Amino acid sequence: MPQSIAIIGAGNLGSWLAVHLARAGHSVHLCTRRDPGPLHIEGLPPLTLPHYLDVGPPADVAFLTTKTYDTPAALIRVNAPVLAAIQNGLSQPGIPVLSYVYIEPQQGMRQAFPPPGPHFTIPAGTPLPELFRHTPIAVQEAPDFLSAAWRKMLHNCVSNPLTALAGRGLEILREPLYRRWAEKLLAEALPIAAASGARVDGPDILAKLASYPPGTRTSMLQDRLAGKPLELAALNGHLIELGRQFNLPTPAHENLLTLL
Repeated sequence: MPQSIAIIGAGNLGSWLAVHLARAGHSVHLCTRRDPGPLHIEGLPPLTLPHYLDVGPPADVAFLTTKTYDTPAALIRVNAPVLAAIQNGLSQPGIPVLSYVYIEPQQGMRQAFPPPGPHFTIPAGTPLPELFRHTPIAVQEAPDFLSAAWRKMLHNCVSNPLTALAGRGLEILREPLYRRWAEKLLAEALPIAAASGARVDGPDILAKLASYPPGTRTSMLQDRLAGKPLELAALNGHLIELGRQFNLPTPAHENLLTLL
C-alpha cells in the first residue's frame, strides 16, 4: 500500500532512497537545507521531488539520512509517527536501519555499489519491509539486532577511518599493511562488543569488507576528500568511550583517531 514518506537529508543515501521509494509508488518529499534539484541516480531518468527547507507536511514515515553530527537539527524536521534512522553508530533515534550500500557521485549522478548481501538490516517486527516491497532494495530482518548493529559498527570503525586515512577505497583491505591494521582494530573492538552483549566475528567482517568491488569509497573517505567533517565521534570515538567504561584498552583506535 503506498504511503507518504519524508526523507530528511538529500545527500547520496537520501537521494538514492527517495528515488527508489517514489518509483515504487510512494508519495515522497524531501526535507533539506537547500534545493536538491533533480535527483540523478545511475540507470534511471532524473526525478524531481517536492522539497521543504523547514518542516514538511505530515508523513506516515520519516527516514533520517543526515550525518550523525546533524541529528539534533534534523530531528526538528520530523513530522511523522514513525521515524527510521539510516545513520552510522550505535545511537540512532527511532527505528535503526543498518546500511551496507555505498553511494557516491559519479559524472553528475549518484552510483550505488551493490553490497555482498542485503542493502539494509532492520530489527524484526517493524513496518518498514512493506515500504521496500516494490523496490530493488533488499532488506533483511535481524532477530538479534544488537549483534547486527555491533557488526555494522565494527564494519564502519575499520572501513571508514582506514580508507579516509589512505585516500583510497575498500580495496586497501586486500593489502597486507591495511589488513594487519584492520585486524588490530578488530582485536581491540571485539571484547568491547562482547562486553556489550553482542556476538560478532572478526574474520566475517573482514571478509565482507574485502568482497566489495575495487573503488568502493566509504562515506568518511568521500567526506575527507570533500573537506567535510568526519563522523569520528559516533564511530571510533564512541568505541573508545565504551572501552574506558569496560576497562578495555583501545590504543590502535586512539592512534587512528589522532591521525585523522
